[in-house]
Amino acid sequence: MHTFERAIVVGAGFAGLSAARALADAGLAVTVLEARERVGGRVWSTTLTNGAIVELGAEWIRADDAVVRETAERFDVDLAETGASYSRREPWGPGAAPLADQERFLELADAALAALVPSQVETLTVGAFLETVEGDDAARSIVTSRLAGTCANDLHEVALASFGGERPFASHDERFFRAGSGNQSIASELAASLPDVRTGHAVDGIEHSDGRVTVRVGPLSEHADAVVVAVPAPIAARLVFTPALPADLATALRSLVMGAASKFAVATKERPVPRSRQLADMSMWCWTANGRDGKTRRCVSSFAGSREAQESLGTTRGELAPWLEAVRAMNPDLTLVDEPVMYAWADDPYTLGAYSSWDPASWIRRDVLARPVGPIAFAGEHTEHDRHGTMEGALRSGRRAARQLLERSD
Repeated sequence: MHTFERAIVVGAGFAGLSAARALADAGLAVTVLEARERVGGRVWSTTLTNGAIVELGAEWIRADDAVVRETAERFDVDLAETGASYSRREPWGPGAAPLADQERFLELADAALAALVPSQVETLTVGAFLETVEGDDAARSIVTSRLAGTCANDLHEVALASFGGERPFASHDERFFRAGSGNQSIASELAASLPDVRTGHAVDGIEHSDGRVTVRVGPLSEHADAVVVAVPAPIAARLVFTPALPADLATALRSLVMGAASKFAVATKERPVPRSRQLADMSMWCWTANGRDGKTRRCVSSFAGSREAQESLGTTRGELAPWLEAVRAMNPDLTLVDEPVMYAWADDPYTLGAYSSWDPASWIRRDVLARPVGPIAFAGEHTEHDRHGTMEGALRSGRRAARQLLERSD
């Protein structure tokens, strides 16, 4: 049995709420402190003027996202199959390589990766690797655009080793889901199940001594026996820890790059058929997909990843017109209505980016990020490197952080 009674969780995103729920299930009194005025963190749902629910943050739930599905079921949140694919996208634009050519190139990439020894994989970036793969250059170009968007970064800065799993480049026929009421509803239900979730509480520092923890929010202090820090790496790096974090952990938090990505959505007059379309010459794609009633939501959503894409679409200047025109050109059969919505995660003060984008040096030291320091455990998608950048990874990380604290007190 654990020997402590109270824990504080810093951050009310999926990771923090998952940790808080696990600790509460173990019988602890738990307080969650969240800087924003809402829960969910990088999972953020909103509703357009025509009633369509859109995701301005994390969107795609895979069929094998077991913890997401388990959490949704526990809180009676229905998951709707999208009818659209995250990974198989119709190419769009002049010179776009057909999907069959892209898939042949991706098969060649998997074969070339399998031929490398581990020491080669550890030092290569995805960009440098793809340049060596023999194959059609048009296919290479659109594949590079798509993957740079997924990583939200220039592929020459992304570790090849971070592309894990069997045949990581090949596209697979998969089913994808979203919460019918919006993915943020999962966070809202988690938060509602907890007795003490405080929004508008930005934590400044964390002190620990003799197994006790003090968490500071401006001039106020909260005391507990343990704490879970469940905020993005660059935000955790800005917190003042007393005593200071071990040098290797502090370096890992400070050095981990966050990808630059933005989400965009606009209402449609018609109810479109499901689609996924990738722009050939830019790391931007768009889609229409089903909602909770099995019918497509009347909207087009879009994602742009990488700093270059942000500049091209005007997100760095707060502009909407360039992106709107690009989406209109990619969906000539649809009538776009009302003002679009857009959110640039690179400008978010509570994340400083979209999600972790691993350079080779950060990937090598990744295990440090999930290591507890006394009564402090760390959670977040960046600590769950097998599923980094996903809602599944965030929820898993919260459970793991809670388990570390509970096991420590046995």
